[in-house]
Amino acid sequence: MFKLQTCAALTALACSGLALADGVPQFAGDPVIVTASRIAQPLSKTLADATVITRDEIEESGAQTLQQVLSRQAAVTIASNGGPGTTSSIFMRGTNSNHTVVLVDGMRISSATSGTTAIQNIPLEQIERIEILRGPASSLYGADAIGGVIQIFTRKGEGVPRFNAGFEAGSRGTGKLTAGVDGKSGNTAYSLQLSHAQSNGFSAKNSKNEFGYNPDNDGYRNDGYAANVTQTLAPGHDLTLRLFQTFARADFDQNLVGQDWTDTRLTGQSLESRNRWTDVWTSTLRFSHSQDKQETFSDAAGGRRNSLYQTTQNEWTWQNDLTTGWGNFVLGATHNDQKVESSDLFTKNTRAQYAGFATYQLEQGKSLLQASLRRDHDDQFGGKTTGKLDYGYRFAEGWLARAGYGTAYKAPTFNDLYYPPTDMPEYNYHYRSNPNLKPESSINSELALVYSKNASRFSLTAFHNQVSDLIASATTADGIDTRINVSRATIRGLTLEGATMVAGVDLGANLTLLDARDDGTGHRLERRPRQSANFTASKELGKWTLGAEQQIVSRRYDDPANTESKSLHGYGVTNAFANYRFAKSWTATARVDNLFDREYETAYGYNTGGLGAFIGVRYSQ
Repeated sequence: MFKLQTCAALTALACSGLALADGVPQFAGDPVIVTASRIAQPLSKTLADATVITRDEIEESGAQTLQQVLSRQAAVTIASNGGPGTTSSIFMRGTNSNHTVVLVDGMRISSATSGTTAIQNIPLEQIERIEILRGPASSLYGADAIGGVIQIFTRKGEGVPRFNAGFEAGSRGTGKLTAGVDGKSGNTAYSLQLSHAQSNGFSAKNSKNEFGYNPDNDGYRNDGYAANVTQTLAPGHDLTLRLFQTFARADFDQNLVGQDWTDTRLTGQSLESRNRWTDVWTSTLRFSHSQDKQETFSDAAGGRRNSLYQTTQNEWTWQNDLTTGWGNFVLGATHNDQKVESSDLFTKNTRAQYAGFATYQLEQGKSLLQASLRRDHDDQFGGKTTGKLDYGYRFAEGWLARAGYGTAYKAPTFNDLYYPPTDMPEYNYHYRSNPNLKPESSINSELALVYSKNASRFSLTAFHNQVSDLIASATTADGIDTRINVSRATIRGLTLEGATMVAGVDLGANLTLLDARDDGTGHRLERRPRQSANFTASKELGKWTLGAEQQIVSRRYDDPANTESKSLHGYGVTNAFANYRFAKSWTATARVDNLFDREYETAYGYNTGGLGAFIGVRYSQ
C-alpha cells in the first residue's frame, strides 16, 4: 500500500501506543538505502535521518511532479515560482536552497552559477526510487551538502522483459505519455524509459509581484528519456552505461506583454565498472559527464535569446568497499572539472575539485558505529576537511537510540565569485561580485529515537545546526550591492514521523517544528515555516485503492528583513487519489489536487495551482 510519510494523525497514532511504520515497502523485511553511507545497507541499521520512496508509492499517489513528492516529506519545504516547470527551491532542515545536493544515479546535474538543480524538470516517470538523507553529508558527498542529499535512481533492468506504458490527462490542458521496457537477457540487463508531459499552466505571477506581471497562462512541455545497460563480463564484474536527458520549455512572466520562456536541457551520461576482486574487496570506477543548459527567450526580443547559462561537469570517482572482520570500510577519491558558458562575462569560468574520502562502519553486539572523513580541494578557495560520527544503541527489540555530530560546507557559486567582473566598470554601477568569498561552514548535532519492527516504524529526531560565514547580499557605502560572508545562522528543529495500519487503513504522518534564524539580526530565515505537517491515509477495497493527503504549512516570511507586507500566510491543502486495477496489468488512476481550491503562495507574488483533476490509465507487467 501507498504510505508516504505524512502528519495530522501523528499525535493520535502515538497516543494509541501503536508502533508507526516507515512509508516504504519492505524488501526482505527491511528497505535498502545506499545514499546514507555510499554502500547498500538496511534502513533499520542506518545511523542517519533518512527516507526511501519507491516507484510503487509514486504511482499509487498519482503525484504530478517531483516537487509534490518531496514536499510531503519531513523537514523538506518546496517553494516554486509559479506552475509546472518554473524554478523550484528545496529547503531541507531549514537550510538554504543551495544547501542540498541532488544526484541522479550518482551524478550531479546542477548549475554552477546558481548552485541548484532544476528538480522541476526531472520527470517522475523516469524515477525508480528516491532516497533522502537529511543532515550534514559533505564528508560523503563534498561541497553543498549542508542540509542533506536527495538521490534519484532511474529504472534498471532485471528478470524477464517487462513493459510499461501510461497516459494521463487533466485540468489546465495537462497531458502525459510514458512508455518503457526493462529486463535481462543472458548477461545483459537493460532499461529504457521515455516520457512526455505538457500543460497550459496558469499565470506564474500575480498582481502583488513587482516585476513583469502578465496575467496570461504560462505553459510547460517536457520530453525525456533514461536508459541503462549493464553487461556482466564475468561473475562479479559488471560494466554499466547510464544515459539521462530531459528537454523542457517553461513560460514565465518577465515582460508586461507577449511571452517569455526558458528552454532547459539536463543531460547525464556515466560509464561504470564494478569489480568484485575478492570476497573482501569490491572496486567501482565511474566517469560521468553532465550538463545543465538554460536559455531564456522573449517575444519582446523578437523571439531571440536573451541569456544563456550552461554548466558542464566531468567527474571521475573511484570507490573501494572492504568487508572485514573489524568492520566495513569505504575508501575513495574523486576529481571533478566544471566549466561555465554564458552570455554574460565571468572573470573565471572553470574550476577543478579533488577529494579523498573514507567511511567506517562497525556493528558490535547492540552497538552501531559509522564514521566518515573527507578532504576536498578546490582551486577557487583551497582545501576543506569535513567529518561525521554517528553512534547507535539497540536497547530493546525494534528500538534504536542514536546520536550524531558532523560538519559540512558550501562552496561559493560562480555568480557569487565572478559575476559581474570586478575589472569591468560598466557592469559595476549597481552590483558587483566578490572573488574573496570563503565557503560557508556548518556544525550539526542531533539525537534520535527510532522504532522499527515488521511493517512498523516510528522516529523522533532533534537537530541543532550552526552555519557560519553565510554568503549574503550587502550594500556598500557607495550604494553598490555585493556578496559578503556574514556571521552565522542557527537552525534548531524537531521531526516526528511514521506510519501504521489501523483497521486495514494505512496511515502515515510527519510533523516538523523549526526555528531557523540569522544570528546577526534575529530574523527568521525566509520561506522556512516554523511548523509543517503532512498526513496520508489509504485503503485497499478489492480492486480499488482509495487515499487522501493533507498538507499543513504555517506562516512564513519571504524576505530576510521579515517584512510583514511580504509574509506568506499559512495554508492547508487536501488531495485525494484513487486507483482501480481492472485487469492483471492495467490500472485506472484518478487524482484531485487542492480539493477545496485553497489560495496560497510558496513564494511571494507567485501563484500556485487551484483545484485540479487528473485521470489516466497505466499498464505495468
